[in-house]
Amino acid sequence: MMYGKVFFITLLAIPVLWCCSRSERVQDGGEIKVTSGDGVSVAISLYAPAHASRPPGLILVHRYGADRVVWGGFAQAARDAGMLVAAVDLRGHGGSRTRDGETIHYSRLTTEELLASLGDIDAAKRCLLDAGAHPENLAVAGEGLGANLALRYALQSPDIQAVVMVSPGLDYNGITTEEAIKQLKDCPALLAVCEGDAYGAMSASALKAAAPVFAELRSWPGAAHGTDLFAVHPESMQYILQWLNRILDKE
Repeated sequence: MMYGKVFFITLLAIPVLWCCSRSERVQDGGEIKVTSGDGVSVAISLYAPAHASRPPGLILVHRYGADRVVWGGFAQAARDAGMLVAAVDLRGHGGSRTRDGETIHYSRLTTEELLASLGDIDAAKRCLLDAGAHPENLAVAGEGLGANLALRYALQSPDIQAVVMVSPGLDYNGITTEEAIKQLKDCPALLAVCEGDAYGAMSASALKAAAPVFAELRSWPGAAHGTDLFAVHPESMQYILQWLNRILDKE
């Protein structure tokens, strides 16, 4: 599938040097390092399904202050469901803490620098494509700040076919979503949240109301935030994967 989109913001022109080819033998979930055009060493984990030709690709983006490990269980489940998965550490987080040899930390990044993390998500997509993902069957999922960034990335990437936002916020660290989601075209959205996560639940309701495209809001009891949802409600993981499978084709 391929859809046209209205761009909300322009993707930062950050070229990436990567090595994620299908011939590269990387242990499932093992770390791959790529270097962004602005010198950030970006850590990515790939999870590849067995015996799949041109599988759908899924990018996973963590929340502020976390790292790609929080998506580990979900990434394995998505792989087992036939998806090629890339979980990325955003700049200043996890294994992505150096730029041109200097240490960077998320707590010192400005809103503009956090927005530059869109280049890190793009690096993850390029790794998926180099590893054999179908270029017209790509999705992105994020939690917390990662949900906001996932939406922003989907807006400006016409090859993204679906976006999943777990515990999104109307404003995380200056990265807003309500006006952004109004520009979303031809890209279904799933908003997943716990009812007791007050800010996440309020934000998800507002985003569903603002979305001009199909946007599904699914809530569960409790106050878990982000990927903590999967530990409290394991069934939520399969719900999200089934939702993605209805949108993404498998060859």
